[in-house]
Amino acid sequence: MGGFGGATAAYIEPVAIGSILFAAGEGKRLRPLTEDTAKPALPILDVPLGAWGLAALLRAAGPVVVNASHQAGGLEATLRRAHPDGWELFDEGPEGFGTGGTVAALADRMSGPVVLYNGDLLSDLDPVALLATHRTRGAGITLAVRRVERGADMRLSGDEIAGFIDRRSTPDAPGAQYLGVAVIEAEVARRIPKTRPLGLGESVFGPLAGRGWLAAHVHDGYALDVGTVNRYLQANIDVLNDVAPPPPRRPPGHIKQMNGQRAYVGEGATAADASVGGGAVLLEGSTVADGARVQHAVVWRHEVVPEDVDVNDAVWIDGRSIAAGG
Repeated sequence: MGGFGGATAAYIEPVAIGSILFAAGEGKRLRPLTEDTAKPALPILDVPLGAWGLAALLRAAGPVVVNASHQAGGLEATLRRAHPDGWELFDEGPEGFGTGGTVAALADRMSGPVVLYNGDLLSDLDPVALLATHRTRGAGITLAVRRVERGADMRLSGDEIAGFIDRRSTPDAPGAQYLGVAVIEAEVARRIPKTRPLGLGESVFGPLAGRGWLAAHVHDGYALDVGTVNRYLQANIDVLNDVAPPPPRRPPGHIKQMNGQRAYVGEGATAADASVGGGAVLLEGSTVADGARVQHAVVWRHEVVPEDVDVNDAVWIDGRSIAAGG
């Protein structure tokens, strides 16, 4: 295969890895939730968000490397409690490498196809099925996508990705959306420039689109990019109501029925039944005072909702209600 820009990395006999969980993003759109918590460590019913993707990769494509930058120590500790073994942390330091930079840095440890998985994705996508599609298509890279009537970021031509769409200028275009999961061949990964920070979109996916290198794996199941406060709330509600895939381990709290709707009460959380409505998620150690009301909302760990406060369609954190807009 010909190169597509940049220097070719020197080949070193690899200690093979099977997959990478991207977990280094700062999660700026999720602040203040991510001020002290890495995005993949965000609690979904007290189970870290990244545990879903990590569990899928451990089943299908181990050993796994989890890259980290923002709050790396806390991220590792949180994920170790969910999945103690079968993966290693790749700490990129405070600046981070970008997704393309991470793949380039790890390319010499790849001996075959490697699964790439965004750590902020909540999905029932099976990496085994994605790998099977990749092997059948014989492409250098296979992207997991879903078909959409508007808001597409790529064009499909049969099973091939024919080109990318700028959603900023063409927001209503039909086509497909990238879900944040891909398979890349080691030979392709070793041709990525070692520039940092570097994203996969501009360094690999864009330049190779329409050249027969990118295949598509269409996923019709559940997939949610948990990139905003609104989507974080949605993720909790969807897992609570069995809309999203179940947690890879049992949540430490318990689920209650409140007037025919579910609510989650974490370990050590306290609230009178009259203060808890449907869709309430009280994370560990939180308190809802008598006279307060929480419904369709998340109360952050060890936070207190004072009496006479109504928290609805929001996340309660730092003593205030963060509306779940966007």
